[in-house]
Amino acid sequence: MPSSWTPSLRFEQQFTGENINTWGDRLNAVLRRADYAVAGWLTKPLTGDAALTTANDADDEARAAMVKFTGGAGPFTVTIPAVSKAYLVWNACTGAVTLTTGAGAAVAVDPGDIVWVATDGANVRTPGYGGASIKDWVSSVAWSYNAGNLPAQTGNAGKFVRTDGVSASWQALSTADLTDYASAVRGLALAFAVAL
Repeated sequence: MPSSWTPSLRFEQQFTGENINTWGDRLNAVLRRADYAVAGWLTKPLTGDAALTTANDADDEARAAMVKFTGGAGPFTVTIPAVSKAYLVWNACTGAVTLTTGAGAAVAVDPGDIVWVATDGANVRTPGYGGASIKDWVSSVAWSYNAGNLPAQTGNAGKFVRTDGVSASWQALSTADLTDYASAVRGLALAFAVAL
């Protein structure tokens, strides 16, 4: 009877009595692949949508524990195998990278983000609370007093978020915002002058 393969990581399972005098080499190959599945790093350049490669009797991309995507602006969609697996994903592209199995929920990883993702073989999810990713959950909680919404950033360069105790909004700095700073600077300047 020939070897069979584990479903998620494609490790070789040898049949009893198979590969006499070569099982040590085969075991070492499995151990190398197990090491890659637990602590291996894959850098995957993207120029378009892609799929992580899989192979039963060879090294493959999808077995990696950690994946760093590099490349252009995207957005890109990367298909991962439809088997249970977790990945640490770093999006070093300048556009979003969406991870999918081709069925179920998908995860979009923003440029520069490093996230954990897990799949049950259909859905891809990030760790979180109440169905939301940690990032979305923190944003929601942090801004819950503003109905869970951040003020829009477009057109608000150089402003800061200010609250009146009821709602948050972007505000330009005014001299009234700087009065405490102005008196502190005057005091520091006076202390410096006296020291000279």
